[in-house]
Amino acid sequence: MKRLVLSTLTLASLTAVVSMTKATVAETQVAIADPDTSAKIVLPDRRVCRYVGPDPRTRDLGDPVTYDCGDDRGLRGAVQIDGVYMTVDREGPENLDRDAIIESQDIRFLIEEIVLVDGTVCAFAGEGATLAFEGKRLNYTCGNPVVGLIGDIESQAGGVFRVEKAKLDGTMLDSSEMMTIRRFGAAK
Repeated sequence: MKRLVLSTLTLASLTAVVSMTKATVAETQVAIADPDTSAKIVLPDRRVCRYVGPDPRTRDLGDPVTYDCGDDRGLRGAVQIDGVYMTVDREGPENLDRDAIIESQDIRFLIEEIVLVDGTVCAFAGEGATLAFEGKRLNYTCGNPVVGLIGDIESQAGGVFRVEKAKLDGTMLDSSEMMTIRRFGAAK
């Protein structure tokens, strides 16, 4: 049996390499999209799309697929939010090995329902006149007459969307906080 003899310098070098490797793995894990914070999108056909993560499925032409909607369908590029409307670029089922530009379709639809990470379910408040607080329109009501969502939906990196949840006191704003959206889009 041979005995391996390592000097103190060699052991210190090996320890440093192992420490760097552990840090790199931990940093990589942090960079991966957290499925608990990435919002799911519900399309008008009731198909639920999930954020792909930091490595979207690339295409030869056009934007990469950023959301997987199942059955070989997905959403390409960035999700556009304009007030209470969402616009997505949806690819067709036969699009996996074909031209992404020809085989896709822009879809614009009303965001009818928002589910927050705390479980609060909110429905679109309707067109026309609604209450406004600090210049922010009450766009969604959340079942409880004293809770609603005000202002615009914010888009962040990693498929994360946030909105301001407000506690109301009649026609006055009692308090508010930014909340992460778990699922939103057409009513499920």
